[in-house]
Amino acid sequence: MNLLKMTKKAAGLCFALALLLGCGKEEYPAVDLFTWKAKVDVTAKAVVSVNFENSGGASAGEGSLKVVDNDINTKFLINPYQSALYIQLTFPSPQQVASYTLTSGGDAPDRDPKNWKLSGSTDGSTWVDLDTRTGETFSGRNMTKTYSFKNKVLYKYYRLGITANNGGSLFQLSEWRVIEVPEEQQ
Repeated sequence: MNLLKMTKKAAGLCFALALLLGCGKEEYPAVDLFTWKAKVDVTAKAVVSVNFENSGGASAGEGSLKVVDNDINTKFLINPYQSALYIQLTFPSPQQVASYTLTSGGDAPDRDPKNWKLSGSTDGSTWVDLDTRTGETFSGRNMTKTYSFKNKVLYKYYRLGITANNGGSLFQLSEWRVIEVPEEQQ
């Protein structure tokens, strides 16, 4: 009886081994069978700049580099807030952005953005308005909100112009992320 069990086990192992070896040798076509496209955060590809910088500079603890560092626990802060403030992303090659997120700062809500305009440009001098928001509020600290719009044009420059905050003398924003969205998902 033991010999029969051992023979069955050995035969089973040989069969399993043959299957595994056979599967490993299968060749797949070099053609990409899947053409599904996804939404992609492309913020890290860009260089950020602002027209009003934190008094400590871009790399300071609350400098402009913090607004795109992918860390909601850091923030960009300016004092005093200027209604002509903009934050700009410059990409090495054009991107088709059709969504973005803003994350409120970790403290005073009156410093959060309230009104803004997102614009795109192919050359850095002629701008097209892509999305305008007014009366926006964040109900919590370090809260991320997503905004979507239709855009079929690839722009090299994206600018977020903050025309009003929620009444404070300072401005803060923890994070600004831009998302590339394929046309069929807009």
